[in-house]
This record gives sequence, structure tokens and C-alpha cells, in this order.
Amino acid sequence: MKTSLYIHIPFCRSKCTYCDFFSIPADGAVPDSYIDALCAEISWRMAEFGADGWSTVYAGGGTPSLLSEKQLRRLFNFIRSLGGTAAECTVELNPDDVTPSLLECLSECGVNRISVGIQAMEQSVLSAVKRRSSLQSVYAALECIRRVWKGVFSADIICALPGQSESGFLNGLEKLLSYEPAHISMYSLTIEDGTLLGNAVREGAVCYDFDAADAMWISGRDFLESRGYRQYEVSNFYSIKNGSPCAHNLAYWKLQNYIGAGSGAAGSLYGRKSFRYTNTHDIAEYIRFWNSFDGKKSAVQAAVPQSVESIEKNTEQFEFFMMGFRTADGICAEEYSGRFGDEIPERILRVFDRWQKKNLFRKYQKDEQNWYALTGNGLLFLNPFLEEIM
Repeated sequence: MKTSLYIHIPFCRSKCTYCDFFSIPADGAVPDSYIDALCAEISWRMAEFGADGWSTVYAGGGTPSLLSEKQLRRLFNFIRSLGGTAAECTVELNPDDVTPSLLECLSECGVNRISVGIQAMEQSVLSAVKRRSSLQSVYAALECIRRVWKGVFSADIICALPGQSESGFLNGLEKLLSYEPAHISMYSLTIEDGTLLGNAVREGAVCYDFDAADAMWISGRDFLESRGYRQYEVSNFYSIKNGSPCAHNLAYWKLQNYIGAGSGAAGSLYGRKSFRYTNTHDIAEYIRFWNSFDGKKSAVQAAVPQSVESIEKNTEQFEFFMMGFRTADGICAEEYSGRFGDEIPERILRVFDRWQKKNLFRKYQKDEQNWYALTGNGLLFLNPFLEEIM
């Protein structure tokens, strides 16, 4: 059985004001002991999952591009020695870290897709959210990628950051598209409690217009579609000319098995007894445990520093709808039946009918199977739709 692998690198040189992902400041290099621990965990998880290969591999963070080239070679060569080369292998990069040498190293390691955190194409906006990368380094990275990188280039951008106007955002998008990214993740800014930005908005130090932000995101979506990008998920678009959906993220949205490795990483295994685990956020504990671990121990004996959640059938059914309806394809009725041994309940089919009458939902057939999906405008109302289902 092949599975997906997510690797978490929880180190950043600095923290952006909007970020609530698990990471810690790292002024120096990522310790080699963390790479040792990752290798030990990945090897053990693979055996526990009964996996014999990788369908996708994704290194995120944090900032994976803080790893040295020596560490990258060691980690990815080890991963390939366990499960071969994944059809899609992605590493997230900060623009400041992009160099010809790094891109060549990644290619030699079997990485064929990079996801670059551009976030904004205006210096004032980058500064407002304390991005490490400057506009100058963003352009330098884009030029380097265009010149050197032969694999897939995906760019992350955030809509409606503080101080950003709609015209400034759309002008930035146009400049980004001139570098022909095959894939774009365009996120609507989420104001999270406990972040520097969340605190500033709550205290009134930063004024934020949520309605204007929503309108800006819709303008961005329409702009991307007019330039030949297809929305295949709430926040994700691929170039019709030279791109495709991210296979790793599709594994999440389709509730497929995946191993999560690293401090703070999560993984899921679906089957007769579905479960999800989340690794400790204590990096020192994570390193200590895995670097002294006897790989022969079973899961019960190991006392792995993690929390484990049993995924009951009703929870998995909700997650099937929640994740599936994030995508433009939606869900397949036959897949639901095969997974859960039931037909989609009549009360939920009636919700589908009501939303179809509002032109926010569609029913269609593909490969002689029945599919249900929100329309492009329907995706804007995903949360109320899910609330009505459940």
C-alpha cells in the first residue's frame, strides 16, 4: 500500500503577524538531531501503517528551506530508500532562501514541485505583516525559478492583508502571473486568535473590513479564471495551460491515508478502526524520544509522544462531506456507499435539491457515477451549506 507523507519543519527565522501554524524562531541552523528524529519516526510510521511506498511527499512548516543542502539530501535520500520516488514531491520555500544551488539540490533529491510563499507583491504590505522576504527578494526568487527550476512551480498568495487595496492586490497578481506559476493557492486572510494580527484587530490597533476582504477575494478569483486558471478547491487554482491539481492536498480532501512526521505533525489512517494522531509540540521531547527509540517496539509499547483520536463513523461521514465539498468536483455517491455501507441520507439529498434551486449546487455524472458539487459561487457559502447538512 502506498501512502502520502507530510514532513513538518517547525522552524522559522521570524513569525508573520497572521500566522498560527506551529513554529518556533530559529536564528541558527536546524539541528541535525531533528533530521535524525524525522528519519526514525518515518521508518517506524511506515511499518505501522503497513506502507510500502509513497504516493506523495510534502515538506511544510515552518520553513523547510531553512534546512541545509546536506540535510535535504540526507532526508530525501532516506525517504526514497524506504518507499521509492513519489510521483509528486513538494517542498515549501521562503523567497529569501531561493538560490540556484538550492533548486538544483532539490531536483537532485527527487523534489519535483516547489510551493513558494510569495504572499504579497507590495513592500508596504509585506512589511505590515512582518514577512521576512522583501519585495526585492521576492522578485529575485521569481527570476531564479524562471531561469533554473524545471519542475512544477506553485505560489501562495494571501488576499486582503492589512493595508492592501483591491487594485494593489490585482496588480500584484498580474505581476505574479507573468512568471507563469503552474498552480496558485490564493488564501483569504483569516484573523486568528492569539496571533499578533489577531490581537491587534481585537484591541482596535488595526481596523479590518471583512466584507471588503471577501469582495477582494472574489475579484481575485475572477481575475485568475480570466487568465486561464481553474479553481479546483476553495483556495486553489491550477493553470489550464501548464498545471494540475496538487495531488498531496487531494489526498487530504479525499480522506486518504497519510503519515505525518515531525513535531506538531498529524497523520490519519482510515479503515475498520480509523484514527488520527498528532505529535507533541515539544520539539526537545520529540527529538529525545525518536533518537533513543527502539524501532522494534510496537505502538503500544512505544509510548510515542502524541495524542490519538479515534475517528468514529459519524465523524468520518461529516469529514467526507466537509472535505469533499471543498473541491470543485464535490463528492461521489458511489464512493460514499462503498466507504460507509449506506446511501446518502434522504434529508441530505433534500438539502442538495434546495441548493440546486438557488443555482449554488449541481448534480452530474462522470464515469457512470453520480456526483454532487457546489458551484463556483456555491463554494463561497461552504460553511452554511455544511451546517445545513449536519
